[in-house]
Amino acid sequence: MTEAPTKPGRSRRRKKFVCHCCKQEKPFCWNCSCGFQICPECFAENRWGISNGPTWICPDCERIHMME
Repeated sequence: MTEAPTKPGRSRRRKKFVCHCCKQEKPFCWNCSCGFQICPECFAENRWGISNGPTWICPDCERIHMME
């Protein structure tokens, strides 16, 4: 039998995260579809204003997001 052609490996492009509060590039940020991004450190500082526990509200567009 003939060998099946090998497919080139697919890899995910790593997304760049830049926090809108501290303006630093981070390995992870919570993000909104409007483009707002906030790092976990800034999120912890501002939790009182944007989160009630299981959800957070984008300060730019006011969309409600689940903490997933």
